[in-house]
Amino acid sequence: MGVKSSASRRGAILVSVLWIMIFLGFLAVILRVQTTGVVAGVRLTEDKASARILAEAGLAMVAAEIRAGPPDGVEKVSDRISSEITLPAGVASVSATNEALRIDLNTAERPLIVGALRAAGAASVAVEELATRIINRRSQPSDGQPQPGSNKRVFQTVSELAAFPGITPNVAIALERYLTVSSGLIGVRLEALDERLLSAIPNLPSSARSAIAQYDAGRISREQLEGVLAGVSFNTSGQAQTWRFELTTTLQSGYSENFEGLILVSATDEKPYRVLDWHRSTTEFE
Repeated sequence: MGVKSSASRRGAILVSVLWIMIFLGFLAVILRVQTTGVVAGVRLTEDKASARILAEAGLAMVAAEIRAGPPDGVEKVSDRISSEITLPAGVASVSATNEALRIDLNTAERPLIVGALRAAGAASVAVEELATRIINRRSQPSDGQPQPGSNKRVFQTVSELAAFPGITPNVAIALERYLTVSSGLIGVRLEALDERLLSAIPNLPSSARSAIAQYDAGRISREQLEGVLAGVSFNTSGQAQTWRFELTTTLQSGYSENFEGLILVSATDEKPYRVLDWHRSTTEFE
């Protein structure tokens, strides 16, 4: 009996040890997975921070080009700027477009609002009424109380138009490509608009459309084009202080992020630029 009892105890002990070893094995796997996750999380956080710093360096470079003004012999800074900066952490590629190339929902003249609605596919019977409602709404501050002399913008984003009766989701999406709320201009750079929008703008002289087509084909000079467009009240030759940017950062690790947004660049501002909108669009890993 003593021998059998001893053998049973040894067997029980061995089984217990075996279960403990199995448990410890599972625990080791769990800890390894958790540790790997923590390390990956730390790296991801570091990569995101590095990408943001690199993006800010890219924006600072573009802002410096804008503030520096045009090169000798050129009248003004280009409406479209592309730059690339390489640092030890990685590369930032930036393209910036002046907001004068878009119609300001808050300040543009009526023909431009009507043209944008038509080009976006709004129902023809509703376009004039929609334009009137937009213009009437923006003439009042958001609290509904008139304030003479107030420059407060009613539309904070173009996407607010999606809530207007008569504007379908497809029309609202199409309007995003034509409109802004940040240029502050009553006009737009007409030669930068696509043919669909140009042909939809009421009261646009045929001579203006013809001049734009000839300029695009290289048959007339910019001076000749501007001479023709000078007679159109809703054309602008000036630039807005706001720029829409698209920015890509690629780190040495292979981590990549894309950013979009708006910056304000003013020669009289103590800061190189001010961010009006900033968001990540995509993230990629290698």
